Amino acid sequence: MLKELLFLLHPLDILLLLLLSLSALLSNLGLLGASAWLVSSAALQPPLFALTLGITAVRALGIARALLRYGERYFTHKSAFSILDSLRLHLYDKARILAGTPHTAKNKNTFLSDLLSNADILQEFLLRGILPPIVVLCATLLVALFLRPVLSYVVLILPLLYLVHCLPLWIKPHLYTDSRYRNQLLDFAQGIPELLLAGSLNTAVAKLNKTAKHWQIHQQHDKTLTDRLDFLLGILRIFAFFLLFILLLYALQQGQIDGISLSVWLLVLLAFFNELAVLPTAARQFRQAQIASDCLQAPAESACTNEVSPSDKLLTVSGLGFHYPQGMPVFSSLNFSITAGCHTAIIGDSGCGKTTLACLLAGLWQPTEGSIHYGSSLRPFICTIPQGSFLFSASIRENFSRLQPAASEKEIVLALQTAQLAPVIEKLPQGMDTPLGENACSLSGGERNRLISALILVSSAPVLLFDEPTAGLDRQTADKLLTAILDRAELTGQTIILITHDMPQLSRFSQVIKLTPSQT
Repeated sequence: MLKELLFLLHPLDILLLLLLSLSALLSNLGLLGASAWLVSSAALQPPLFALTLGITAVRALGIARALLRYGERYFTHKSAFSILDSLRLHLYDKARILAGTPHTAKNKNTFLSDLLSNADILQEFLLRGILPPIVVLCATLLVALFLRPVLSYVVLILPLLYLVHCLPLWIKPHLYTDSRYRNQLLDFAQGIPELLLAGSLNTAVAKLNKTAKHWQIHQQHDKTLTDRLDFLLGILRIFAFFLLFILLLYALQQGQIDGISLSVWLLVLLAFFNELAVLPTAARQFRQAQIASDCLQAPAESACTNEVSPSDKLLTVSGLGFHYPQGMPVFSSLNFSITAGCHTAIIGDSGCGKTTLACLLAGLWQPTEGSIHYGSSLRPFICTIPQGSFLFSASIRENFSRLQPAASEKEIVLALQTAQLAPVIEKLPQGMDTPLGENACSLSGGERNRLISALILVSSAPVLLFDEPTAGLDRQTADKLLTAILDRAELTGQTIILITHDMPQLSRFSQVIKLTPSQT
């Protein structure tokens, strides 16, 4: 992942950022050095023309530093937005692929949460974790090179200081504990209806509080370690500065430098040591990005192949059970199977666990007992988009291009017709290219659900799982939508799993699984 990030920017863009940052740093060092020279020289009361060069240098370097800092920040923010855009699209593609694939790895129910959290860390990798160390390294070598005629091999103190300030690279933060707390918090938020029904809400709250306290302890430990290390590095910089000051005074006594040169070097070194102070933060950013990259890479590598059932069934559920931590079972010993072309409806009142079962079937969550066997090695095996999922703001066509990039224009139009969206699109100013607004806010709730259904319909997966596709629709439109979905499935040979709280056209489903509070 880190190698991929390095190619998100064009090499010339990276070179431009590097040159701007290095030039801004050197202009700052030069400004302080020129100011020291000007003040020291003026104290000797020379003719005014003798100070002309120093005055010009101070003005020029001051203007140059301001312009370079502005240019650095402008192109840095521009590149950051470019990286963020590319990173989000890249990670969303990975999430799209993995979301429809059954998994056996842990915590797949919080995969998207971890994905977004780690992406926030990675977006600053190049600009905060790579560029500052490179720029400061170049400055370190240049200062050591110009100071070597005065202090000889003692200038090796500067590269050693640079290396010591990179110590946070070898200190691992407690990202695992952070992830564990976020995962449990998400589980708790999603399982409140089941926990209330099971009467175990207080137990779950107590366990969540315990995890939160454990997380806070580790956070405080990390902060204490960071503060202590930064304090020690600050003391080390002060000690090194005074050591170099003493050595420069000795060089002054030996006639190697004059008083003006001494004042120049003191201010240059002072400014250089201030630049060294950014290294620990950059090293921590790099370390966190490395860990976040490993976390993002792991799901792709751990995505399991579908288990092959000994029968010819598409999907077999055996003794399926699921419960939230310290809670009563949502399911217990649930058994059923799905064969090709035999559609299944999962019905029940709100809060009875339909969406939980859907997430288990899609592989987004892992059962706490029992197993789900998939009788095909095709990927993705099940295509689903949970109700309430985020939609892109650009247009309907953009949503298809991002979620189903392999779909042709003909397939998209057919899917929209099947989802009963053709009349809606005809009324849009630019048709399928009309901007939808943030999270498709220009569409009604029923229209959003139909668009989600259309996005599922263009998939070639053998099993299509619809989560409440008729929510927000009137009875007539809902019946038309279900009829069109089932008719299309007959033509394509795909199998439908329908999650709903209604009782729609049950005669067309091979089996109906009814979840009731007594089962949870």
